[in-house]
Amino acid sequence: MDLDTLSKGYRRILRHIYSPAPYYQRVRTFLGEYKPPKLAVPWDLAFLSEMILAFIRSIYRLGIRGQERTHYWKLLWWTLFRRPTLVPLAVTLAIYGYHFRTISEQHIL
Repeated sequence: MDLDTLSKGYRRILRHIYSPAPYYQRVRTFLGEYKPPKLAVPWDLAFLSEMILAFIRSIYRLGIRGQERTHYWKLLWWTLFRRPTLVPLAVTLAIYGYHFRTISEQHIL
């Protein structure tokens, strides 16, 4: 395989795996099967305020402005009703997906 064919194939894979529909489907599958460890983690006010701020930013960037807004809201509602303790993880993974997609679009695609 020549370098150009390999490069085009790599870009095509990145476009697919980080596009909203496949990414959010993988996140939902993961959350459906994930069994979180039972750890008692003390939450302080600073950590809680950072989480709330990140959630509000995700609502704006992903749920209102983002191309993935439909997938974002479906994931949040699905998680809220089926795995409510995993809502913070769902928001985190949605933010990761946005980051991965943005970086791959800027530097690879």
